[in-house]
Amino acid sequence: MKDIYLRFASNGEAQQQLNAFGFKNNDDQGGLFHPDICLDLVGVITTSTGDAESVEYVTEPGYHVNLRVINDDIDLSNLNGFVVTPKTPARVWA
Repeated sequence: MKDIYLRFASNGEAQQQLNAFGFKNNDDQGGLFHPDICLDLVGVITTSTGDAESVEYVTEPGYHVNLRVINDDIDLSNLNGFVVTPKTPARVWA
């Protein structure tokens, strides 16, 4: 099992690339489904800097997606161009 963090230019690009990779639309519950991968659509990430008196919000570039790959035999090379390695991920798997 491994966790992968992805960044796409937009939600549309994320949907397109994930569908091309093998995720299917789950019409019963909405969203995307893959039998060997858990998906977390994080979306746009906004962080804050400063203190309570002068907070500044910064939007990180891109549309973010987290994957938890259950099957280690899956070839993920088609997604290599979207992999990022954040120092402190905005969201992680519990």
